[in-house]
Amino acid sequence: MKLISDWKQFPADARGGVLCVGNFDGVHIGHARMLATGRDEARRRAVPFTIMTFDPHPRAILKPGVVRQPLTTEPQRRALLAGFSPDVLLVVPTTREFLSISAEEFLRTIVRGDGHTGVGATLMVEGPTFTFGKGAKGTVQMLLQSGAACGFETIIVPTQECALTDLTLVKVSSTLIRWLVEHGRVADAARALGRPYTLQGKVVEGAKRGRAIGFPTANLETPQLIPGPGIYAGSAAFDGQTHRAAISVGNNPTFAGTTTTVEAFLLDFDGDLYGRTIDLAFHRWVREMYAFSGVPPLVAQMKRDVDLTRRLVPLKEPA
Repeated sequence: MKLISDWKQFPADARGGVLCVGNFDGVHIGHARMLATGRDEARRRAVPFTIMTFDPHPRAILKPGVVRQPLTTEPQRRALLAGFSPDVLLVVPTTREFLSISAEEFLRTIVRGDGHTGVGATLMVEGPTFTFGKGAKGTVQMLLQSGAACGFETIIVPTQECALTDLTLVKVSSTLIRWLVEHGRVADAARALGRPYTLQGKVVEGAKRGRAIGFPTANLETPQLIPGPGIYAGSAAFDGQTHRAAISVGNNPTFAGTTTTVEAFLLDFDGDLYGRTIDLAFHRWVREMYAFSGVPPLVAQMKRDVDLTRRLVPLKEPA
């Protein structure tokens, strides 16, 4: 796979293939169906497959004062996209100049190109809500109508649906997943994502209260969207290891905390994680976070949380 950032320097030997374009925040099951369709069409036609995405999200440029945490870090997103085996992963730096390109120009100069620059796509595979160009004026209808004139075909992959744990059938989108994560419904988010929702970040120093009461925790610092307050059963992966983890998200009300933190107690692990990058996966919501009358009842409940995590998270025991 070639990783490039300049569509004007698109490799000549990758032109004439299949192209999928999107922000792909979360890389959920809807994205997966679209990307798998693009990959399979490229293989069937024996042509290159290209995935084009943007960094940062266009919203960060257009609305810089509005903070919106992503569902995936950039390394996570690239790794997930690479899993669809593109010949080229084109990660375009999002600038105001790039966002000023009209929908017509986007199709003419980037999607098709002039034989020397651009992707030179012969087929685009997208979802039904895809928009492109300045002001998101380009729509799927425009893509279908203009494709023939520009010299490429278009396949529109329908929106995917999934059944939540309460059997509600929903249309999958990044917006839906954000709502589920914010409300602590991580088991449902996993259904829409096709995998557990996972925070990636560095372990930083905290108040060290957990160590003092026999439950040393890893405090995670991440740019991603944090699940709603509560206790979760999950897992932590780093350096080729995976351990079950009892995860606390909240402000430590027993100690009158005021700052929201993400803290994970790793089962069957004894070591120093400070400064390491870990992947913290949320498998199940366990309970609400509430203030205890003191340390003894808090410790008793933490023991129950750990026991439940061991039962709920299906991992092999570390060797």
